[in-house]
Amino acid sequence: MKRSLVLLGCTFLVGVLVALAWPVRVHAFGDEIVVGLLVPLTKKGASYGVQSRAATEVAVEEINAAGGIGGRKLRMITKDTEGDNALAIQLARGLIDKDQVLAAHGPQWSAEAEAVFPICERSKILCFSPTSTKPGVSAPYSWAFRNTVDENVLVPQTLKWVKDNYPWVKKAAILTDVKDAYSKSLGHDTFRPRLKQAGIEVVEEVDYLTGDTDFSAHITKIKAKNPDVIAVGGTWVETANMMKEAQKQDLRVLWVGGVGMGNARIVENAGLASEGAVHNATYDKDATTEMNQSYVRRLLAKVPNETPHWPAANCYDAMKMLAKAIKDANVANTPKTLEADRKKVRDALATIKDFPGLTSADGKITLVDMVDGKHAGDAIKKGTLIQVQNGRFVPVGEGKATALKLR
Repeated sequence: MKRSLVLLGCTFLVGVLVALAWPVRVHAFGDEIVVGLLVPLTKKGASYGVQSRAATEVAVEEINAAGGIGGRKLRMITKDTEGDNALAIQLARGLIDKDQVLAAHGPQWSAEAEAVFPICERSKILCFSPTSTKPGVSAPYSWAFRNTVDENVLVPQTLKWVKDNYPWVKKAAILTDVKDAYSKSLGHDTFRPRLKQAGIEVVEEVDYLTGDTDFSAHITKIKAKNPDVIAVGGTWVETANMMKEAQKQDLRVLWVGGVGMGNARIVENAGLASEGAVHNATYDKDATTEMNQSYVRRLLAKVPNETPHWPAANCYDAMKMLAKAIKDANVANTPKTLEADRKKVRDALATIKDFPGLTSADGKITLVDMVDGKHAGDAIKKGTLIQVQNGRFVPVGEGKATALKLR
């Protein structure tokens, strides 16, 4: 009897060990197509990530309502990166090896993308970042693509509009978040040379860190140089606090930012201190197209207290493009063909041209695979200049609203 119990116990233990060692199938390949979503839902980036997840869900729901992909249901496995690079790497590996997703939608942040793209390259799986804009992040990795135009393209357009409409802008200060990869690149590598090229003298540069809230010393130092404009290498969160401090110190300047300034919460938080601020975006939440109005209705049904922002719209477009690539790739969607299917999807995404999307002023998005024999991985889109006017984000230039009178 004891021997039988021992044998039974050993058999059970072996079964458990085999089960633990055997790769876990989390989906039936033939019945559904599964992709991963890497998005910050808590901690750093949550102010963008929660709405971005909702927008991606809207895209998936629309795809499935229209019959899925070749009759198969599309499902996404969502992972909260918390805006943490190390965690993003861990989660990406899990999606690739354990969950065996066909492709990855994400990461969102440029720093996360720099950490995760090498993993995707080694694993030979498409990583499609909807929002990373730091110049050159996707270039070294043939499996990496981005649904964005980098800041080296957008910032010169912004500064040209500034010079055309505010000829009194002669001197600039730069505030740069040196803790964040995107922000540091924007402040030091983009604004610094681009301001000079625009004929604007940089008279002061001050660095700060993500999470800083007291900018009294920063603004005092900048005020001493009497600039006409402050260019911010950072996101809206800290920028709102800078604006309020500048107003407190009666420093009247034009504020210019990158796409990281593109969140209406900056107006909610900074109030009148944000008036006149300018940034270049690729999404207009107030566009009257049927596509945008339908998207906004569906999005706000999920996040009713939010104002639609560009990262979420980028996520929506990215999922729609990813679904098109999977359909065009005609994947077999079996465990045996997973490696080949991943390659087909990557190659299909690389051929997308003039895709009808929300996040381009002319409604067309093209992804660029190769430039002069080298991988690029970025999108071609038409930007929209946005200025804060009377407490609202207002599209300006090219037949749109005129510049706000500041002096």
